[in-house]
Amino acid sequence: MAMRGAQFRTAKERGEWAEARFVARAAELMFRVAKPWGDSAPYDLMVEREGLIYRVQVKSTMRRMKGCSFPCTMPSGKRLTNILKEIDFVAAYVIMLDLWYIIPAAVVQKRKGHIWLAPLRRRSKYERYLEAWHLLRRWRGGEYSGRGDAGRGTGHRLPLFAQEMRGKLGMHAGS
Repeated sequence: MAMRGAQFRTAKERGEWAEARFVARAAELMFRVAKPWGDSAPYDLMVEREGLIYRVQVKSTMRRMKGCSFPCTMPSGKRLTNILKEIDFVAAYVIMLDLWYIIPAAVVQKRKGHIWLAPLRRRSKYERYLEAWHLLRRWRGGEYSGRGDAGRGTGHRLPLFAQEMRGKLGMHAGS
């Protein structure tokens, strides 16, 4: 069986597929998702739930580097600065593990080039954003909306299969 995501000939095709994966996952979590017409918007999708709307840029990675890290490429320089002014979140998809990072734009703004995602390592830089879909239920000011299941997410727990993968790879709790 081919590696997940490897069937696509271009990065654009893979990006479109990642966006479709995001829409499916967001729908499972009862978000409404809209796609802007054309390719001129700096964000890929808009996510809405109970009146809260966020602009999301979807990124994906399938390259695994040493130490079980996955680099997720971001634009650089002025282009990145301009994009981050017009988005609220980056949704980074680790294709091999079928995991999502929901990272606020302000956090991404501090980086240059790649965002290094390490879902199988404890205390990694972006661990708090792993499967952090609950962040899409907040007010822009950083306060929870107080509606529905706001504030309850899976962002602080490593998914069970990732815990099992860590064990199979011989990674210990401090890895």
